[in-house]
Amino acid sequence: MFNRKITDETEYKTLSSCPLFAGLSKGELKTVLNISHIRDYSADEKVFTEGTVGLCFYLVVKGKVDIVSGTAREGAQLKIIKTYSAGAYFSEAHLFAEINHTVSCIASEVTKLIIFTKPDFDDFVKINPKTGNKLLLNFLKFISEQLEMLYRQNMELLQQAPKVS
Repeated sequence: MFNRKITDETEYKTLSSCPLFAGLSKGELKTVLNISHIRDYSADEKVFTEGTVGLCFYLVVKGKVDIVSGTAREGAQLKIIKTYSAGAYFSEAHLFAEINHTVSCIASEVTKLIIFTKPDFDDFVKINPKTGNKLLLNFLKFISEQLEMLYRQNMELLQQAPKVS
């Protein structure tokens, strides 16, 4: 299950530069990379679709992906919400909760992603509690920072909103 051979040094460098994996030794990083799945996407290929259950965390090794809202079946134009390129990561909440994607993700060019699935991540934390706890603390710190940022943005919007009498 956890015996994938690391064939591309770029994958290791991408993982080691990601803040969510900060503080891990070279050996721990290789062990973590060993549970990942590496996937190449063609331009315009869907990574995931709005409404589907998300069970993966993604890290961009090369290329770009667009996070979009709207679907072709609704007849709506797709709206690009965010673009992620090499070194960026997304969908981290799906490692911790089986929730539906609220957006879709499409490779905007030839792209390589490191993918961690929730079941593999859960097994890794059980089998490697020391490294698993380091990872969990890094993810908790990141998610806490994101919540704080969202709280501040919400407060700014509330202050700008017209007062209702």
